[in-house]
Amino acid sequence: MNQEAVRVAVLLAGWPDRLGEWLADARAFEAAGADALWVDLDSESGLDPLALLAALAALTHRALLVAAVPTADRPPEALGRTLATVGRLARRRLALVADAEHLGELAALAPELERFFWLPGEPAAFERPRDEGDPERWVQVPPPEGRAAWRTALADAAAAGTHGVLVPAGPRLLDILRNPDDPGGRQDLQLAQG
Repeated sequence: MNQEAVRVAVLLAGWPDRLGEWLADARAFEAAGADALWVDLDSESGLDPLALLAALAALTHRALLVAAVPTADRPPEALGRTLATVGRLARRRLALVADAEHLGELAALAPELERFFWLPGEPAAFERPRDEGDPERWVQVPPPEGRAAWRTALADAAAAGTHGVLVPAGPRLLDILRNPDDPGGRQDLQLAQG
């Protein structure tokens, strides 16, 4: 596996203060080349991850949209309809995250959706089952300190056989994704400026 094969997922802020800016940030990350946008809401945010995925589906075009969906807070039939609706809005770019024991339940509710599951004993590692071949391994990495650290993180992930990295959103990451070869660094950029 080479460095270019490692995909980048951006972990969006878990407590969006201003939803318009949060959505603009997500769109900016997709435009900068992020392969996936992960919604991991703080439980006290009062926001519905599926509603946010629907909004992201309307504003983005390429990135995989990923969220952990609590299955216990809705009747299975209603959750299935909601997942089907958001899945259609996302044009087959929707993926769900669950622990291994709930993966089958999600597959039954929405068989057409992609799924990730947390690896037991590794809270920052996920697997994505594939129809053919071995599952993909994705790991969470810290925000990059700079371009050299980012290149090293991608090279280390590739050497470990990792298919994707999950990185918390931030202005430095956006700049690195937009300008991977710019040695100057531009930390003055604001995420919501796209």
